[in-house]
Amino acid sequence: MTGSGGATEADPVAGAAAAEEEAVLVRVDRDRCIGSGMCVLSAPEALALGPDGQALPVAGFADGGGELTDGLAEAVEYCPVEALTLHSALGGHRIDPPE
Repeated sequence: MTGSGGATEADPVAGAAAAEEEAVLVRVDRDRCIGSGMCVLSAPEALALGPDGQALPVAGFADGGGELTDGLAEAVEYCPVEALTLHSALGGHRIDPPE
C-alpha cells in the first residue's frame, strides 16, 4: 500500500498509520476465504470466524465503520488467499490492498 505516509506493501503497520484514523469497512470475499483464521488472530476486534468457518466482519466493521488498527492492516496484508479488503466507511473507495 502506498499513500501520503509513504507506506509500502511490505509495511502494513505504516499503511495503517497513513490512513489517518479513517473509519473503515472490512469486506470478505467468501469465494476466496479458506477459513485459515490468521485474520482473526491478527484482528479479533474486527473479524471472527462464522459458523461455516469463514471470516466475517464484526459489528461496525461490517456496516458502520471501525478504526483501522495495526492488527487489521496486518490481517489484510497477510491473508493467504487475499480474501480481505478495506474500504472507506465514508466514501466506499477501496483503501487496501490497492487495486
